[in-house]
Amino acid sequence: MYKRTGLFTLLLLLLLTACANSGVSSGQPAAPAPRPLITLQPTFTPQATSGPLPTITPPPLRPTAVPNTPIPFGETAVELHYQIPALSLDRRLQGSIASQIITVDETTGVSRERSNQAGIMLELTSALPEMTLEPMPEECDTCVLVEYELPAQGISDSGWLKDPVLLASIENYLAATLGPHFPPDTVIGLRRSATPYAPAHSIAVTADGRVWTWLATEAQVSLPTEAKPDRPELSLLADLPLAEFQDQYAVECLGSPLETLYLQQGDNTWQGLIVCPELSLPNTLLPLYLRLDRDLVEKTAPVTLPEPPPLFPLSALVDYRRADGAQLTLLADSTLIGLDTAGAIFTGTLTTTQPISLTTTLVKSNLLQPGLKTFDTDPTATSPRTVLVVRGPDGLLDGQWITLPDNEIFAELDALLAAVVGIPAPVDTETPTGTETPSGTDTAVTPSPEQTAVPSPTIEIFPTP
Repeated sequence: MYKRTGLFTLLLLLLLTACANSGVSSGQPAAPAPRPLITLQPTFTPQATSGPLPTITPPPLRPTAVPNTPIPFGETAVELHYQIPALSLDRRLQGSIASQIITVDETTGVSRERSNQAGIMLELTSALPEMTLEPMPEECDTCVLVEYELPAQGISDSGWLKDPVLLASIENYLAATLGPHFPPDTVIGLRRSATPYAPAHSIAVTADGRVWTWLATEAQVSLPTEAKPDRPELSLLADLPLAEFQDQYAVECLGSPLETLYLQQGDNTWQGLIVCPELSLPNTLLPLYLRLDRDLVEKTAPVTLPEPPPLFPLSALVDYRRADGAQLTLLADSTLIGLDTAGAIFTGTLTTTQPISLTTTLVKSNLLQPGLKTFDTDPTATSPRTVLVVRGPDGLLDGQWITLPDNEIFAELDALLAAVVGIPAPVDTETPTGTETPSGTDTAVTPSPEQTAVPSPTIEIFPTP
């Protein structure tokens, strides 16, 4: 027990002695205490100041490798072949993944390219696999042959197409891009686009006098008529002044098709656009156009819906409507149609072989202007008006008057009307019979009821029974 106490006392005494030496300088420098090893030299760090933070530049990006298989935008997505051998019609369509469509006429060598055709491409890729093609009959040159291929889908087929909707759609797109098709020996050709009343249809007259007519919806076209070198259409063609025709004869007309007329005289050709022919065609083109229209009316009759009557008859050259309700219409075949004030209809025929002579006189009268203002509805008009419409070499001219100008042409028209209808010319109620109109006014002197209306010496009328 005592040993442990002594040992503890000795240790305590040594500890107190060490503490005392540490606080008193003995003249001998104390041994330096060991320090840790310094590997980085201290540097001056200034205090932070206000300002933008330093920009940290990211390390450069490594280039990404280009894939070995680029997107095949030029790769063919659809190919379509459309043929009617009897018409020498051979057209092809090729569409790419990039929605670019190339159309080619294999007969003429003409090709067209269209971009941004995504809508058409979608319709083609959707409709073609659903299309039914029947086996082609043997030696059927008049049948419509269609071949198609969709490489990406691994689908292809060929055969006789009978679906009228697909037939019309294919024909319309190819005609819109390449123009209408006519057989190679065509000298007169007319194509009309589809309307709410009839499908697209065409007519072609060849140099030897054969006539082709066909519908865009037909799965098999009809054979042409027998060749007739003396066909009237060819005679009318020979007299036409192709160099004087305009590129288009078009008037805005609701429901009217877009028409393309092609004419060839030897080495000279003309092709023009026609819209609303009853209001736009010149009198020089009218006789030939009426012949073509007659054949097309017969062809389209089974599939045509009734159309509203035209504002001006297609076959008309002159239309004269008096303020009292009487009316006189001259047709291209020299027929005169008259209406009396009660609405009764009478007909007659001019003895002249070319009624165009009358239209020439009217055109040169300086009474008429282009623009067809006659057909504009004027809600403010209250007074009866006299209206005159004439088909001239550049199309329709017209005029309307409350008071007639002083021009002898109205007396001639009144005489023709009186000869057909059997009624006298209108009476000027403001001017006594036999009294001249004072000079300086625009009121024309008209015959009295007692006077007999005599037609022009160069024109005679024979009433039709």
